[in-house]
Amino acid sequence: MKITNRKPKMTITEVTVGKSAVIGVAAYENFRPSFSITAQPDKGESAAKIVLYLNEWLNNLMREEANRCKTEYLEKIYSWIRWYEKDGIRFPSVTSILGIDKTFGQFTEQELQQYASRGNILEAMIEVFLVTGEWLDPLKIPKCHEDIEILMTGNLCLNWEDGSHRAFMAEFGSKIKIEAFQKTVFNKEQMYAGTMDILGEFDGKRSVMDIKSGTFDMRQLAAYAVCEEGIEQLVILPIGPTENKCGFKKPVICTTIDNEFREFIKARAKFHQRFGV
Repeated sequence: MKITNRKPKMTITEVTVGKSAVIGVAAYENFRPSFSITAQPDKGESAAKIVLYLNEWLNNLMREEANRCKTEYLEKIYSWIRWYEKDGIRFPSVTSILGIDKTFGQFTEQELQQYASRGNILEAMIEVFLVTGEWLDPLKIPKCHEDIEILMTGNLCLNWEDGSHRAFMAEFGSKIKIEAFQKTVFNKEQMYAGTMDILGEFDGKRSVMDIKSGTFDMRQLAAYAVCEEGIEQLVILPIGPTENKCGFKKPVICTTIDNEFREFIKARAKFHQRFGV
């Protein structure tokens, strides 16, 4: 059909935009989502502008559908990847992103769960202590019940009283001021999410704090910190077992947040390269 340069005499009463795609993911490779939307222009509104807007709206909808398909597939085959959801988009967790750089071969999945459960119990006990000033038996903390059962039936015979939490808090608890416990943050630009243990002040400086009963990774705290404003430092509160004569380990403080975040971004890129999200 030959197109002339003469503008036709017409009135646009509605605009319809459609989009379809093929999701290139195993188990969804034959899935072909299709969306369309129709809009009625207001008087004097440009049809071209409406088409551009609706096209971008459909692009976002298609990206959400691709994200859902990919993450559902990954969830089925990689149980260790944790996901957060917001506004229809699923974000991989900070700990999952950093997890691909770590080797867990020395422990079974059940043993790893026992160490995680002991950490969960100690975190809950410290949260109560920082609010009330008292150490509450974890048997009286409802959210600890499942973790207690895991420890009681586990082969490692771990016990929360093996930690150095009481001695640590006696020495450093007065330096901690709480703004929020277990705050979840989302980074839409870099596509990740996570939950920090404590947001507040440590020794007078606004900090992201993490309670650790074992190893730690400052990149994790940096990923949380950039989602907040005015963070001056990252602080590890080590409350695991120790042979120190004083009965506690000193806090680990990091002020090079930008450097640690750059290292996290490298891990994020590696995760995307491997899993496609």
